[in-house]
Amino acid sequence: MARVTRLASSLLLAAGIVLVFVGLTAALGFTVGAMVASVAAIATLLYAGTVWFGPAPPALMPSGAETVIVFDRSLHIVAGATPGTSLLSQFPAALRETVEAHCRAALAGEHSHFSCEIGGRHLTFDVAPIQTIAGAVLYGVLITGAGTAVPAAAQRPLTTVA
Repeated sequence: MARVTRLASSLLLAAGIVLVFVGLTAALGFTVGAMVASVAAIATLLYAGTVWFGPAPPALMPSGAETVIVFDRSLHIVAGATPGTSLLSQFPAALRETVEAHCRAALAGEHSHFSCEIGGRHLTFDVAPIQTIAGAVLYGVLITGAGTAVPAAAQRPLTTVA
């Protein structure tokens, strides 16, 4: 069934492109301007269709899920589904300043917890530094979850074994 749907969709797309091209060429004549107008109209329709029929933007996080994000000193994600993207772009604008302050503190060696309310959902955050054996902080980790904050298991950094 998916193949039939994809084939029908592709045929409709091709027919639409041909009809727009032929219609604008007939209306404006077979000139360079008509060609440019046809290409612009086709690109606009493709973009509008993508926005209209494309998938919905992902939610901040599914209910009850926990997300672990490892970030570097420039606040870019280094591990996970979207490496290289900005950490702050993963959160709503209302949260970005708070998240940035806690992440910068983690990169300075401080471990912190904070909570907030977004769209009627209570979210908790745990932000901690990731240290090398020599004690230098190169990365930070941000754990986001829905629910209550879990108290820290240790007040001092964990030691590396191996």
